[in-house]
Amino acid sequence: MNQTSDRGTNRQPGDELLEDVADSPEEWKPEPPFDPSDADVTIADAEEQIELMRRWFLARYCDPAEETPYESREGGYIWIWGGPYDPMEELQERFGGVVADETIEELATELYRDGGSEWAPIRSVAEDYYDRFDLEVEDRNDPLSRLRDRLREALAVLELQGPDHVVSQLPAMVFGATISALEAYLWETMAYWAKSSREVLKGIVSNMPDLKDQQIKLGQIFEEHDGIEKRVMVYLQHIVWHRWDKVGQLFKAGLGVRLPSTKAFQEALEKRHHIVHRSGHDQDGNPVSVSLQDARDLAQEVEDFADQVYDAINAKITEEAFKDLS
Repeated sequence: MNQTSDRGTNRQPGDELLEDVADSPEEWKPEPPFDPSDADVTIADAEEQIELMRRWFLARYCDPAEETPYESREGGYIWIWGGPYDPMEELQERFGGVVADETIEELATELYRDGGSEWAPIRSVAEDYYDRFDLEVEDRNDPLSRLRDRLREALAVLELQGPDHVVSQLPAMVFGATISALEAYLWETMAYWAKSSREVLKGIVSNMPDLKDQQIKLGQIFEEHDGIEKRVMVYLQHIVWHRWDKVGQLFKAGLGVRLPSTKAFQEALEKRHHIVHRSGHDQDGNPVSVSLQDARDLAQEVEDFADQVYDAINAKITEEAFKDLS
């Protein structure tokens, strides 16, 4: 796998973005992975954009053979740090709408050729920034309460007044924000219980294929035991929270609850993707329509779904196996 070297005196596109690093020992924090600003990417030509995007991608992802456990009995890699990650999906997530699709596709094709379609996160990046989401959920009711606040704030946007061409964009904005609120709810719910309950933590480690079969050397047992919560939190933060099969498996493994049907969100996710990454157009260039009622209906479906998840967890709390959750 060919990675661009930063060694020597040759400057590369975006180097100036890395020069402001705190050098006081008291204030030192791990240097964030390379991330060019949208403004710098926009003014660059196509060749420079590819170089900037390549540096961004290779600062975060690597060939899984480098540091991802492999278990032939399970059919391949054990994605302990999250993944696998598809280059096209990750590049579109970060640079869609900033860089032309054909330029992103050119780099993605190169990355597919170098390392395939399944990449792993770089372990040091995953560990150093596992708490970057600044999770502060102190009560088991907080995730649902926050979801309702987010939905209420999003729906309030629909009442804004202004020029017609601006107001017409509001339903799509709310639509996308509603899916993000659902993902945040699932993340905060699972992260809260993983931090609050040894039983939930044990369930995740013991039952999730990405974690349960990882081999540990005898000399690492105590170190791994002491850091198990951090490792699980890293794992949770690298899950894509709208991949329903993985998320459903996680809730079953950790909390012993089955997620309600996510069928209603499949079309919504596709629309959200077009809104965010294709400027509101589908792959054929047709505009994606989202009405005021579409946005309101999705918000109600998300709240109903979250209520069902909350009720299922509360019902499980009463069982003896999860007595430490109460």
